Amino acid sequence: LGGQVMAPILTSLVQQQNWPTEENGGWDEFWSTKSTSLNESSNNGVSSTVSISHAQRIVMALEELGPTYVKFGQALGSRPDVVPPALANALATLQDDMTPFDSEVAKEIITGELMGFDGKGNGEAGKSIPLKDLEALVSSLTELPVAAASIGQVYKAHLPGKGDVAVKVQRPGVRLLVERDTELLLTVAKFLESIPALTASSQKSDDNSNSTTATGKPTRARLINTQLVDATQEFMSRIFEELDYRNEASNCITFADLYSEHNGTSKEVNVVVPKVYLPWCTENVLVMEWIEGTKLTDTTLQGDAVKENLALVKVAIDSTLSQLLVTGVLHADPHAGNLLKIRRDDGTVTLGYLDFGLLSTIPVQVRDALICSVALQVFERDVDAVSSLFGELQLIPQHILNDEGERAALAEALHITFENSLLYPEHTISATGEDITAIPDLKFDKLLDSLSRLVPRFQFDLPPYFINNARALSTLEGIAKSLDPSFNVLTIMYPYALNRLLQNPSQSPVVKRTLQSLIRSSNGRIDRQKIQQLLRDSALISGLSKRRVVWDIMKTKPGRKLSRSIVGEELRQSLSGRRGKQITRTDGQRQKRKSKKWYYLEL
Repeated sequence: LGGQVMAPILTSLVQQQNWPTEENGGWDEFWSTKSTSLNESSNNGVSSTVSISHAQRIVMALEELGPTYVKFGQALGSRPDVVPPALANALATLQDDMTPFDSEVAKEIITGELMGFDGKGNGEAGKSIPLKDLEALVSSLTELPVAAASIGQVYKAHLPGKGDVAVKVQRPGVRLLVERDTELLLTVAKFLESIPALTASSQKSDDNSNSTTATGKPTRARLINTQLVDATQEFMSRIFEELDYRNEASNCITFADLYSEHNGTSKEVNVVVPKVYLPWCTENVLVMEWIEGTKLTDTTLQGDAVKENLALVKVAIDSTLSQLLVTGVLHADPHAGNLLKIRRDDGTVTLGYLDFGLLSTIPVQVRDALICSVALQVFERDVDAVSSLFGELQLIPQHILNDEGERAALAEALHITFENSLLYPEHTISATGEDITAIPDLKFDKLLDSLSRLVPRFQFDLPPYFINNARALSTLEGIAKSLDPSFNVLTIMYPYALNRLLQNPSQSPVVKRTLQSLIRSSNGRIDRQKIQQLLRDSALISGLSKRRVVWDIMKTKPGRKLSRSIVGEELRQSLSGRRGKQITRTDGQRQKRKSKKWYYLEL
């Protein structure tokens, strides 16, 4: 590790004339820098050199150090507010595959846990499990695990009366190892936080920031201006959650209650979620239904299989958007390996989810921000309104918003972000002279990369594992585009944006104001042209007719209320306009009222 990882990185730091700053590309540029390394695995025993980045060297080091560091690196990869994008992207490639431990040891753990003995005389499942069923389960375990990860490994087995099951067994001694590693990582984090800035420019920058401690004393400029200790404590607490398989069992049940095709409450998404057999679950053993399927990432498909996978990818995107925007209950690691294509007995296919070690939640204000941002940018192209929106929903610290320079910088950064990631075709006009709205093409990978760079710059407050789901959407979009180049994720996002704007379940004044801004002019009056454009845009993005869009709106109670208010206001404006346009003739003839045909919305 010293020669292949740390030495090249430290050498590169020493050789630089200045420490990484915004002027020389910053830490993102540093982690992207490549240097040569000896490759001892070349053919014929002949060594060669390869060029790898500093970020890739860190990934190599974490994989060598073991399970805790792999998990820690994966968690860091989901936090661009803590590490630069170049390092975060490299950490996202960390694999959680480990050498399996002895299957005989696994059988002893299962038997001990489920018979009521955990080595301390304490039992959890106890007498609720018949001994013959336990013996049948253990004897049916596959000879080798079907998967082995850092915390545990999974076997396929048969549970009497239930059928095939997946049995997850925790690695012996892993909890003690994680506890020791946590102490070490916290010590390192404290040390790194204590290192002062080494350049005069850094000190000058800190002096200009006028930052102070809680006691009013000015803070000392630090080399790494990130709350590493807090981040480390958060990450490790998540790993300890995963060490108790009862949490995963509970998470799986929660997810199934929302999204299961059998009894889920979600109206948007119905997927296969494995059943959990609670009497068989303990802190170190998890037993759930076996799900048979194939990964969605299979790129060798042809014919009907391509259509099947494309349909399931759209379901996966639907599911992720529903979690992000509707329920706020989030699968923390929805990568393609945890999504399965499942074929039913009747030949149809459906989507299945695996691995529920962690669930996260999306606060209401974040969901509102996402919806309003999409509406304001796609329909209005109003970057300034989007930047103000983040402040109103408390996603950016107040001191950033109070600084006019920072607000201007945020608006400019968002403008560049949307310009690069939301591509509009050239403006066109129909034969009748009517503007034809072009459907923007959302480049989700570019949007994610740009936003990842804005998070630390403007101190966005995002929930844990939010970036994981954004990455998952980017991956799923990539798969969909490989199967159908014309695929546009906005066509799936549109119904969520429309429904949340209309329903406004949180009764957010920001959501209400956003909806009104889409149908009113700057003077606050109903704008027929904006309404027509909104309907036209919605029809194009959704692929539906304008009549169908109106019908979808009218099916909802808030939509009917909005329609009544628009019609009522239009009538009042029309009648008021008629009364105000009485013309008195100068030749003494009696007054005549000039008729004015009332023009209503063209749908």
